[in-house]
Amino acid sequence: MQFDAFTAGIEEGGLRSTASITIISCYILAHCDEKITAKNIIESLVEGKIANYFEISDAVSKMIKTGHFTEDEDGYLHISDECRYSVSLVENDLPLTIREKSIELVRKTAKHEIYKKENRVEIEKADKQYKVTMHVSDKDADFMELSLYVPSEVQAQVIKEKFQTHPAEVYEALIDAIFSQED
Repeated sequence: MQFDAFTAGIEEGGLRSTASITIISCYILAHCDEKITAKNIIESLVEGKIANYFEISDAVSKMIKTGHFTEDEDGYLHISDECRYSVSLVENDLPLTIREKSIELVRKTAKHEIYKKENRVEIEKADKQYKVTMHVSDKDADFMELSLYVPSEVQAQVIKEKFQTHPAEVYEALIDAIFSQED
């Protein structure tokens, strides 16, 4: 395989050909059950040092332009049947570790993005402190709203990030704490 891709920012074993980078983007869409955006694929492969930012951005863009990927009104990508079939023929040309790592990273990134959309956090300055209001939502309605006051904006941002990374765990821990108390 010809090494014709930019390699800045990728680790040893990362993808060095434009064909491989295109194949991994198709592979991800063909094998991942989560709703995935172009941004999810790009961020994940760059974060994992699997592909160069410009190369993966270009590959995903070309797949959309050629109709191999379609983008719905919410920005989620869908793979064409033709592309899915092509991936099945060449996916084993990619190293197993790259395939597994790519899927894992994209799932993590996609879940985090969905959590951010579904579970909002508002930070308000209130006198000399900050009010952090976290919403656990199910589609259009909140089923929990929790507000905390912290002394600094930095702490408020940490709480926001932690909550949006694991909202279900926060909710479960709170419910467990409430219902496990003995009278």
